[in-house]
Amino acid sequence: MIIFTKDATPFRSDNEILMYNNLDSIPNLKETTYILHSDKFSSDDVIQWSPVIKNKLVVVTDKEPKLNKKAKDLCVVDDNLKGKSNDDAFVLVRALLNWGNRDRVKELYKEQPTQLLLWFLKENVDDIDVWRRIAKVLYTLPDEYIKASLIYGIKPSRARVKWPKKKGKSKERPEIFRSTDQHWEVILENSITVANKVRDSGDIPKGMKRTKQKALSWL
Repeated sequence: MIIFTKDATPFRSDNEILMYNNLDSIPNLKETTYILHSDKFSSDDVIQWSPVIKNKLVVVTDKEPKLNKKAKDLCVVDDNLKGKSNDDAFVLVRALLNWGNRDRVKELYKEQPTQLLLWFLKENVDDIDVWRRIAKVLYTLPDEYIKASLIYGIKPSRARVKWPKKKGKSKERPEIFRSTDQHWEVILENSITVANKVRDSGDIPKGMKRTKQKALSWL
């Protein structure tokens, strides 16, 4: 994923590589965030590097990039480069999580970067059905589908909205996952069956409980 932003703070991690002006490290490590400070990362650069990136390339710039349609489909431009602020996203997140009137939420839902919304929602939504619906439409169907999944798929509550926490060190990927499984941590955290298979294999990531959990059976 390529992200253009004025401020890399929300996207930083313990495993990161900082670069200035030029992309002098190949961004192909799946557990590393690459941060490039440059005002000259073009549409051609986005198209060229997008297939190589295994995690995130964050391009820090002071001006909104001028991108062609193909490049726009391959990256995210943070609202802080569009004259907006993350406060707008936070208001929408609070509406998605707390407002009972979903038609009112729909009216509020304007152009917000999906990745920024999901960054907030991962800290606040633990309903696996919501994430299954998101997984079915994200990056495969038009934006209207992900918008509908968020507006009508999240059950509103009165819970206080939590800001996302900074990620700790990345876990080692268990061998039962393919090297191309970019979302293995999400799968591991949300699937009891998969988690138990990892425990059976003995290749247990640091911090994961070793005791097997009882999987629910559906009638």
